[in-house]
Amino acid sequence: MEIYWRILEHMGSAVCHQMAERSFIWQGHQMPLCARCTGIYTGVFLAFCFYFFRKRMAGNKPFLTSQLVLSAMAILLLGADGFFSYMGIWHSNNLLRVVSGAAMGAVLPGLILLAGNFDPAGPNETSIYQSTGELLLLMAFSLLWGLCLWKGLPILMIGAAVSVAGEICLWASVFWMVLRNVFSGKRLPYWRISLCTALGILFLVGLR
Repeated sequence: MEIYWRILEHMGSAVCHQMAERSFIWQGHQMPLCARCTGIYTGVFLAFCFYFFRKRMAGNKPFLTSQLVLSAMAILLLGADGFFSYMGIWHSNNLLRVVSGAAMGAVLPGLILLAGNFDPAGPNETSIYQSTGELLLLMAFSLLWGLCLWKGLPILMIGAAVSVAGEICLWASVFWMVLRNVFSGKRLPYWRISLCTALGILFLVGLR
Protein backbone atom coordinates (compact mmCIF):
# COMPACT_ATOMS: atom_id res chain seq x y z
CA MET A 1 0.00 0.00 0.00
CA GLU A 2 2.81 2.40 0.85
CA ILE A 3 4.42 1.78 -2.55
CA TYR A 4 1.06 2.53 -4.18
CA TRP A 5 0.88 5.96 -2.53
CA ARG A 6 4.56 6.70 -3.10
CA ILE A 7 4.22 6.14 -6.85
CA LEU A 8 1.10 8.30 -7.05
CA GLU A 9 2.65 11.07 -4.93
CA HIS A 10 5.75 11.04 -7.12
CA MET A 11 3.76 11.41 -10.33
CA GLY A 12 1.54 14.07 -8.78
CA SER A 13 4.50 16.15 -7.65
CA ALA A 14 5.41 16.76 -11.30
CA VAL A 15 2.44 19.09 -11.80
CA CYS A 16 1.10 20.05 -8.37
CA HIS A 17 2.29 21.94 -5.27
CA GLN A 18 0.65 19.23 -3.08
CA MET A 19 -0.10 21.63 -0.22
CA ALA A 20 -1.68 19.62 2.59
CA GLU A 21 -4.24 22.29 3.52
CA ARG A 22 -5.52 22.32 -0.06
CA SER A 23 -5.63 18.56 -0.48
CA PHE A 24 -7.94 15.73 0.51
CA ILE A 25 -6.77 13.28 3.15
CA TRP A 26 -7.88 9.64 3.24
CA GLN A 27 -7.00 7.35 6.16
CA GLY A 28 -3.89 9.35 6.91
CA HIS A 29 -2.80 9.54 3.27
CA GLN A 30 -2.72 12.83 1.42
CA MET A 31 -4.07 12.66 -2.13
CA PRO A 32 -1.29 12.90 -4.75
CA LEU A 33 -2.79 16.11 -6.17
CA CYS A 34 -4.38 19.11 -4.48
CA ALA A 35 -8.17 19.50 -4.57
CA ARG A 36 -8.17 21.69 -7.69
CA CYS A 37 -5.75 19.46 -9.61
CA THR A 38 -7.65 16.38 -8.45
CA GLY A 39 -10.81 17.88 -9.94
CA ILE A 40 -9.11 18.86 -13.20
CA TYR A 41 -7.38 15.57 -13.87
CA THR A 42 -10.34 13.48 -12.71
CA GLY A 43 -12.52 15.34 -15.21
CA VAL A 44 -9.90 14.77 -17.89
CA PHE A 45 -9.78 11.04 -17.24
CA LEU A 46 -13.55 10.67 -17.27
CA ALA A 47 -13.75 12.66 -20.51
CA PHE A 48 -11.19 10.45 -22.24
CA CYS A 49 -13.03 7.34 -21.05
CA PHE A 50 -16.18 8.76 -22.60
CA TYR A 51 -14.45 9.56 -25.93
CA PHE A 52 -12.75 6.17 -26.07
CA PHE A 53 -15.78 4.02 -25.34
CA ARG A 54 -18.08 6.15 -27.48
CA LYS A 55 -15.52 6.09 -30.33
CA ARG A 56 -15.09 9.87 -30.46
CA MET A 57 -11.29 10.04 -30.32
CA ALA A 58 -11.21 11.01 -34.00
CA GLY A 59 -13.75 13.80 -33.55
CA ASN A 60 -13.02 16.80 -35.77
CA LYS A 61 -16.33 18.61 -36.24
CA PRO A 62 -16.37 22.13 -34.73
CA PHE A 63 -18.46 22.49 -31.60
CA LEU A 64 -21.98 23.86 -31.58
CA THR A 65 -22.31 27.35 -30.10
CA SER A 66 -23.92 25.90 -26.95
CA GLN A 67 -21.01 23.49 -26.50
CA LEU A 68 -18.49 26.30 -26.90
CA VAL A 69 -20.37 28.42 -24.37
CA LEU A 70 -20.44 25.58 -21.84
CA SER A 71 -16.73 24.91 -22.34
CA ALA A 72 -15.89 28.59 -21.95
CA MET A 73 -18.01 28.87 -18.80
CA ALA A 74 -16.26 25.85 -17.25
CA ILE A 75 -12.84 27.33 -17.95
CA LEU A 76 -13.88 30.76 -16.69
CA LEU A 77 -15.27 29.22 -13.49
CA LEU A 78 -11.89 27.78 -12.58
CA GLY A 79 -10.08 30.94 -13.67
CA ALA A 80 -12.37 33.14 -11.58
CA ASP A 81 -12.02 30.99 -8.47
CA GLY A 82 -8.23 30.88 -8.77
CA PHE A 83 -7.78 34.56 -9.68
CA PHE A 84 -10.12 36.10 -7.11
CA SER A 85 -8.80 33.80 -4.41
CA TYR A 86 -5.24 34.81 -5.27
CA MET A 87 -6.23 38.49 -5.21
CA GLY A 88 -7.80 38.07 -1.78
CA ILE A 89 -11.29 39.00 -2.99
CA TRP A 90 -12.69 35.75 -1.62
CA HIS A 91 -11.36 32.76 0.23
CA SER A 92 -11.68 29.57 -1.80
CA ASN A 93 -12.09 26.14 -0.23
CA ASN A 94 -11.62 22.55 -1.31
CA LEU A 95 -15.23 22.24 -2.45
CA LEU A 96 -14.90 25.19 -4.84
CA ARG A 97 -11.50 23.96 -5.97
CA VAL A 98 -12.56 20.41 -6.80
CA VAL A 99 -15.86 21.48 -8.42
CA SER A 100 -14.32 24.19 -10.60
CA GLY A 101 -11.45 21.85 -11.46
CA ALA A 102 -13.79 18.99 -12.42
CA ALA A 103 -15.86 21.26 -14.66
CA MET A 104 -12.83 22.45 -16.59
CA GLY A 105 -11.24 19.01 -16.69
CA ALA A 106 -14.36 17.57 -18.30
CA VAL A 107 -14.32 20.03 -21.24
CA LEU A 108 -10.60 20.51 -21.84
CA PRO A 109 -9.85 17.17 -23.63
CA GLY A 110 -12.58 17.82 -26.20
CA LEU A 111 -10.92 21.09 -27.17
CA ILE A 112 -7.54 19.38 -27.45
CA LEU A 113 -8.97 16.57 -29.60
CA LEU A 114 -10.60 19.10 -31.90
CA ALA A 115 -7.35 21.05 -32.22
CA GLY A 116 -5.46 17.87 -33.13
CA ASN A 117 -8.02 16.28 -35.46
CA PHE A 118 -9.42 19.30 -37.30
CA ASP A 119 -8.42 19.37 -40.96
CA PRO A 120 -8.68 22.85 -42.54
CA ALA A 121 -9.05 21.23 -45.97
CA GLY A 122 -11.31 18.35 -44.95
CA PRO A 123 -15.05 17.86 -44.38
CA ASN A 124 -14.66 17.46 -40.57
CA GLU A 125 -17.90 15.55 -40.06
CA THR A 126 -17.06 13.44 -36.98
CA SER A 127 -18.62 14.98 -33.87
CA ILE A 128 -16.95 14.85 -30.48
CA TYR A 129 -20.36 15.35 -28.85
CA GLN A 130 -23.49 14.15 -30.65
CA SER A 131 -25.49 16.68 -28.64
CA THR A 132 -25.01 19.36 -26.01
CA GLY A 133 -26.75 16.99 -23.61
CA GLU A 134 -23.78 14.62 -23.81
CA LEU A 135 -21.43 17.38 -22.72
CA LEU A 136 -23.78 18.34 -19.89
CA LEU A 137 -23.94 14.73 -18.68
CA LEU A 138 -20.16 14.43 -18.80
CA MET A 139 -19.78 17.64 -16.79
CA ALA A 140 -22.45 16.53 -14.32
CA PHE A 141 -20.79 13.15 -13.76
CA SER A 142 -17.41 14.83 -13.24
CA LEU A 143 -18.94 17.26 -10.75
CA LEU A 144 -20.66 14.39 -8.92
CA TRP A 145 -17.36 12.53 -8.64
CA GLY A 146 -15.72 15.71 -7.33
CA LEU A 147 -18.45 16.09 -4.69
CA CYS A 148 -17.91 12.48 -3.61
CA LEU A 149 -14.21 13.19 -3.19
CA TRP A 150 -14.98 16.29 -1.14
CA LYS A 151 -17.33 14.32 1.11
CA GLY A 152 -14.51 11.88 1.81
CA LEU A 153 -16.30 8.79 0.57
CA PRO A 154 -14.31 5.52 0.22
CA ILE A 155 -13.68 6.28 -3.46
CA LEU A 156 -10.69 8.41 -2.46
CA MET A 157 -8.25 5.53 -2.88
CA ILE A 158 -9.57 4.96 -6.40
CA GLY A 159 -9.81 8.70 -6.94
CA ALA A 160 -6.09 9.07 -6.29
CA ALA A 161 -5.26 6.67 -9.11
CA VAL A 162 -7.90 8.21 -11.39
CA SER A 163 -6.51 11.71 -10.91
CA VAL A 164 -2.94 10.61 -11.73
CA ALA A 165 -4.22 8.68 -14.75
CA GLY A 166 -5.94 11.87 -15.85
CA GLU A 167 -2.71 13.78 -15.40
CA ILE A 168 -0.95 11.36 -17.75
CA CYS A 169 -3.84 11.49 -20.24
CA LEU A 170 -3.89 15.28 -20.36
CA TRP A 171 -0.19 15.71 -21.01
CA ALA A 172 -0.17 12.83 -23.47
CA SER A 173 -3.00 14.55 -25.36
CA VAL A 174 -1.02 17.80 -25.48
CA PHE A 175 1.99 15.98 -26.95
CA TRP A 176 -0.36 14.14 -29.32
CA MET A 177 -1.85 17.43 -30.52
CA VAL A 178 1.61 18.86 -31.19
CA LEU A 179 2.75 15.74 -33.05
CA ARG A 180 -0.43 15.64 -35.14
CA ASN A 181 0.10 19.21 -36.26
CA VAL A 182 3.86 18.99 -36.78
CA PHE A 183 3.78 15.67 -38.65
CA SER A 184 0.43 16.16 -40.35
CA GLY A 185 -0.30 13.52 -42.99
CA LYS A 186 2.27 11.01 -41.74
CA ARG A 187 1.27 7.61 -40.38
CA LEU A 188 2.74 7.43 -36.90
CA PRO A 189 1.64 5.77 -33.64
CA TYR A 190 0.86 9.21 -32.25
CA TRP A 191 -0.89 8.09 -29.08
CA ARG A 192 1.72 5.51 -28.12
CA ILE A 193 4.52 8.01 -28.63
CA SER A 194 2.62 10.65 -26.67
CA LEU A 195 1.80 8.36 -23.74
CA CYS A 196 5.41 7.20 -23.44
CA THR A 197 6.63 10.80 -23.64
CA ALA A 198 4.17 11.97 -20.99
CA LEU A 199 5.07 9.13 -18.62
CA GLY A 200 8.79 9.73 -19.06
CA ILE A 201 8.64 13.50 -18.60
CA LEU A 202 6.27 13.40 -15.63
CA PHE A 203 8.44 10.78 -13.93
CA LEU A 204 11.62 12.79 -14.50
CA VAL A 205 10.06 16.09 -13.42
CA GLY A 206 8.78 14.39 -10.27
CA LEU A 207 12.40 13.61 -9.32
CA ARG A 208 13.20 17.28 -8.82
